[in-house]
Amino acid sequence: MDSNLKTNENRSYTIHHKKLQWLIVYWSTYFQVKLDLHLSWKQGDCPVACEVSSDHSRANEADAFVVHARDSHMIPPNKSVPWILQTQENPVYTPSLTNPNFMSKFNLLQSYRLDSDFPDPTFTKPNVTPPVPFKDKDGLILAVFSNCEPVRTEYMRQLMKFVQVDSYGACLRNKQGLVNRYGSENGKEFREVKTDLARRYKFSLVFFNQDCDYFVDAQLSHALNAGSVPVVMSTDKLDEFLPGNLKRSVIRVRDFKSPQQLAEYLKYLGNTEAEYNKFLEWKWRGFGNITDTVIGNFWFPKYPLYCQICVALSERRVHKNGLKPIPCKSRTFNDWGINREI
Repeated sequence: MDSNLKTNENRSYTIHHKKLQWLIVYWSTYFQVKLDLHLSWKQGDCPVACEVSSDHSRANEADAFVVHARDSHMIPPNKSVPWILQTQENPVYTPSLTNPNFMSKFNLLQSYRLDSDFPDPTFTKPNVTPPVPFKDKDGLILAVFSNCEPVRTEYMRQLMKFVQVDSYGACLRNKQGLVNRYGSENGKEFREVKTDLARRYKFSLVFFNQDCDYFVDAQLSHALNAGSVPVVMSTDKLDEFLPGNLKRSVIRVRDFKSPQQLAEYLKYLGNTEAEYNKFLEWKWRGFGNITDTVIGNFWFPKYPLYCQICVALSERRVHKNGLKPIPCKSRTFNDWGINREI
């Protein structure tokens, strides 16, 4: 994305175009669900008066439209105002993002990418709740995958040959006891149940479903919140999501030549409390200095995201010639050095 268009939440806003109120209409559905969206900020709470609505009857008043990339067939009726593309899904599973003709229709990007005009990843600020003490963690490695993407599934299968991995998900399941992904247990949502389970594991496999640049999802938040050290298969951009003291909070699969080598390291840490606890120091020390980082500004914004978008509209900071496609190739076995004959 054009670096001149990035929004820094801590800047002083100078409004160049005067208007009483800016209206953004959320035009598409959200994963085929019609939203009931009504948000507003008075000037003072936001540098400009700003409103967001999903009411299609207000299309003629709109200063911009939002379209979700998974519902890309829902095209706004007015081409004379900016269109905003929203996505938290990567291009492998959202092909419209790779389509030059489709992308050129949009003027701002709100997405999982930290180089978006408006970064909006599902990886939220981890909590610093103290972890379960090392001696009380009775599980070694937790895995919960519902999408059995071939490469990550094969990597886990080979890892299981050298170390115990308790898999509660749909992929290579060898443990029962975790509710279905969209189910609940005693009123607790899946995420809470999964986090409760992970607290008693020293490690959690956090293998994202693809390696697209900047694609980091909520799996990482779940493991960090639980105090279960994430073992991450991901984009090389991962470090940009882990500023300050979080830099040493994860184990990167990329640092190991083979599943066997990774297994040996996890077994070593699982028996070496002092070395293991280094990955959890951020729980006691906090995040450290994360100012002037994109993810830090996302976690601690000066203004809400849609307020920021209204400001960009008021300053006419849009891509007049549209967005560029977001490329990403599907993960391959060679990408991760996997010999499928093992």
